[in-house]
Order: sequence, then C-alpha cells, then structure tokens
Amino acid sequence: MNALDTVAIQSAVSAPRLKPGAGADKARAVAMEFEAVFVADALKTMWQGVSTDPLTGGGTGSETWRDMLADRYADRFVARGGLGLAEPIARELLKIQEESAA
Repeated sequence: MNALDTVAIQSAVSAPRLKPGAGADKARAVAMEFEAVFVADALKTMWQGVSTDPLTGGGTGSETWRDMLADRYADRFVARGGLGLAEPIARELLKIQEESAA
C-alpha cells in the first residue's frame, strides 16, 4: 500500500457520518446496493476457480445457484457493515447532488 492509499483511507474513516434524512437514506441505500454488487462480483470471480462438489453433480443449474448464493452472501455481508465502501460512496453521491443543485 502506498502513501496515497493510506491518506485516502484515513480521510474516509475520519469523515463525518451521514445525518439521517430522506436524501441521506436514499444515498445510503443506493451505496449499499452498489457495494453488494461489488462484493458479489468478487465472490463470483473467486469461486470461478473452485470446482463443484461431485455429490451435487455440478452443471448449469449449480452455477446459477452459486451465483444466487453469492448475491445473498453479499447482501448479508453489506447489511452487517460490509467492506465500508457504502458510507463514503453515499457521501460522494450527496456531494454530487448538492453541487448539481447549486
């Protein structure tokens, strides 16, 4: 990790949390959905190299269910705090919205 990465991480951690409100709630929901898609994609990529269990047979259906399972894992992971991407993304969404309204 280079110095730029640590500065960005420290600024994101020390940034103020979003205040409750309709705009903040919507931005947080969209940011959490984005983070869930990101996490699910990472899980799916990780699982590409893992062979299917011979007991369940594998096949096309197994791949579909595996993708759905990755989506559910990601949703639950993000609902419990996730990687911490949702909060800074929501802040940026609100900032962009405020700048475009001004």
